Amino acid sequence: MKNCLLILLSISLVFILGCDGNSDKETETGQIIIRAFDAPFQGNVEHIFLNIVEVSVHKSDSESESDTSSDWIVLSDTDTTIDFLELVNGEMAMLVQTELEAGHYSQQRLLLGDSSAIVVDGNTYDLKIPSGSQSGVKFNLGFSIAPDEIVEFYLDFDAERSIYKYANDSRYILQPTFRVFKSQSSGTIAGTVTDTSGTGLQNISVYAVAGDDSITTLTGESGAYMLILLAGIYDVSALGYDLYADTTYQAVQLNAEEHLTNFDFIMK
Repeated sequence: MKNCLLILLSISLVFILGCDGNSDKETETGQIIIRAFDAPFQGNVEHIFLNIVEVSVHKSDSESESDTSSDWIVLSDTDTTIDFLELVNGEMAMLVQTELEAGHYSQQRLLLGDSSAIVVDGNTYDLKIPSGSQSGVKFNLGFSIAPDEIVEFYLDFDAERSIYKYANDSRYILQPTFRVFKSQSSGTIAGTVTDTSGTGLQNISVYAVAGDDSITTLTGESGAYMLILLAGIYDVSALGYDLYADTTYQAVQLNAEEHLTNFDFIMK
């Protein structure tokens, strides 16, 4: 009888300890980072202010991108207004840096507020969002995050493809277009643009072209530029008003996490 009681007591103790272990188990998390920058707008535009009120991700029960069985998880609900025209040549804005439960996620979403605006020739105009866009800008870029893993994304705002002006009217429409990719899948190409005397030239357009896709930046005050690009093969060229570059760099191979420099241009 004593042996039976001891066996029952042992089983009960194991069961209790097992329950306690499960109740104390912490949710395993990694870290997600989302940064944003701009593909600049050509023309007499001084500022493009985007009002971002929420950043969220959609958790999936499987690695199928079409799975929609879970809710959106808010990563940030801080009301933030960012001048995207300041985010060129390597300058970025931090949108999110937070812990995220390990698992698979099928989508990301930006929710925009009502305070987006554009400044043209010193005049400020509202950037109106069509009713169909008010549910947020969604990116179907699925990803998985493991415990203790850091996953970082870049959002490249394409201003040229996002902002439309009414003909014969000073009204602007915002239909946000972003390129979204993991930072670990990207690299950079950098250099300077000068005149024949060696003086740096500002606001020269530098293009990286891969197939039908073209990514653009503008040179800064010193003539320096930096393109943040997905790994790939690019033709890199520069063009200014009534100025032409001395060369085009063809079939430039950019590998992930590679930083190419000295892709310089002389404008004539």
